[in-house]
Amino acid sequence: MRSRLKRILNPETRLRERIFQLLSAIALVEFVVVFIYYLAYGNDKIQTIILFAGMILFAGTVAFTFKSGHMRVGSVIAGLLYYSIYPLTFFSSGGMYGGAPPVFAFALVYVFLITEKWERAVALALCVLGSAGIYLAACLHPELLIRHTVPAEHAESLLAVLLVTLLLCMLFTFATVVYRTENRIVQQQKKEIEELNQAQKRFFSNMSHEIRTPVNAIIGLNEMTLRENISDEVRENSLNIETAGKILLHTINEILDMSKLETGRMEIIKGDYRVTAMLSDIVNMTWLRAQNKGLEFMIDIDPELPTVLRGDEVRIKQVLLNVITNAVKYTKEGSVTLSISGIREADGHIRVIYHVSDTGIGIREENIPVLFSAFQRFDEQTNHRIEGTGLGLAIVKQLLDMMEGSVSVTSEYGKGSDFRIEIPQEIVDESPIGAVDFKKTQQSQSAGYNTSFTAPEIRILAVDDTPMNLMVIKKLLRDTKIMVETASDGAEALGKTMETHYDLILMDHQMPEMDGIECLHRIKDQQGGKCRDTKIVCLTANVGTDMEQLYRQEGFDGYLVKPIRGKILEDEILRLVPHAAD
Repeated sequence: MRSRLKRILNPETRLRERIFQLLSAIALVEFVVVFIYYLAYGNDKIQTIILFAGMILFAGTVAFTFKSGHMRVGSVIAGLLYYSIYPLTFFSSGGMYGGAPPVFAFALVYVFLITEKWERAVALALCVLGSAGIYLAACLHPELLIRHTVPAEHAESLLAVLLVTLLLCMLFTFATVVYRTENRIVQQQKKEIEELNQAQKRFFSNMSHEIRTPVNAIIGLNEMTLRENISDEVRENSLNIETAGKILLHTINEILDMSKLETGRMEIIKGDYRVTAMLSDIVNMTWLRAQNKGLEFMIDIDPELPTVLRGDEVRIKQVLLNVITNAVKYTKEGSVTLSISGIREADGHIRVIYHVSDTGIGIREENIPVLFSAFQRFDEQTNHRIEGTGLGLAIVKQLLDMMEGSVSVTSEYGKGSDFRIEIPQEIVDESPIGAVDFKKTQQSQSAGYNTSFTAPEIRILAVDDTPMNLMVIKKLLRDTKIMVETASDGAEALGKTMETHYDLILMDHQMPEMDGIECLHRIKDQQGGKCRDTKIVCLTANVGTDMEQLYRQEGFDGYLVKPIRGKILEDEILRLVPHAAD
């Protein structure tokens, strides 16, 4: 009995099995109490024998169900058997004047709770029809009822009410225990999930940091090779290294973004941005990749678009880059076209419409509905050589949902695809952008590297615990003639800032003993220090809008991500140290 009770209360036992065991135990208790009452008060012998036989048969059915595990069949048989005992004794126990009505009600509850699906509907229908037939027969033929004395009928009715009430209280007590147990389990699971999410966040953050650090050296040093007067073969090898590095970084970013989306850590941060500047960045990042494949990259922009909009520029660029990059990947020859227009709305907003069309392989009609699902790739035999994780379009869909935008696709297999993206934006400056010419941007890209300035009088301190990263910074700034000093940790940096004034400090974040944020605050608070007002840029492998927010809040004047390109580094120096261009 004790082991049976433990099994009923054990949360690892299936809930339906626990309910069946509990209700069957309650029903057996009811059988025993009624049987004892019949014996004590000398009820009809036939009625008593029927009740005893039914009790034994019911107990055997329940025991068989437990041992065999055939819950669906066993529960239906047990339910109908339990219910059928009382119609047999209905007429000999005074009918509705005795204890039958409340017992009928509990029998229906029992059948309802232990059965499921279509068996429940059939069993309840039989029980309801049986009850209706019995009551109708008693109404039309009252002479069939064997009436007891009034005191006996009242005693039977009271006993039935008290018994059913007790049984229902036991049932509700069990339900409360189950609820509390399940709630504890859910809370524990919630805590475990939160801990798992935090561990996942740390893992992806560390993975991104650990991979970006060596990739920073690979891409940085490879850029220095491309600046040299090298043979065509070496240049081709270096360009392939650069392409492979970009693919690796893109893959890391997709995995990191998908992790943030799944854990709800991705945020939309709105700000004002110039449309032409945003589109110029898109061209910079995609035009050369299309050219390397021999594709024509065309841009068609409505000159009536507003000059300044308000939205999350970073996420919009991410959406467009993912779609355009996807188009370039799956187009072997022909062109990729970016068309932009807008539909103005009455409340000072505009729905910006981006079309990305290509002459690529296209998408089969049956694949379009699941195109934006994570890890989906189609025609693997044809496309197995095309790099990618299958996350890009899934990220696009989720980011657009967060920005209250939309994406749709029309495609003809073998001829190309057209992606239509709509993003609602707030208008900040109504002035039209006019005609935009990106040819200068493309020409500057293909012209190769030219240093933005030379500033031998500028002194910069680079702080990083990885010697390779310090070497990359020095080499990237070599042609600018800037004096670059280095520090391998926060303590060394504090010693240098105490003695020397620097025009700019490039600070890594994750360093042992004293991280970059603590070092920043100590430089700013350093009594007698020479760099309390110096601009400090966080140059880190920690990526993401949330990280940029953190660094801005902590007091950094800029945020650069590894791997760093020479041009980006030079532009940041010019922004924070304007006299470098003099």
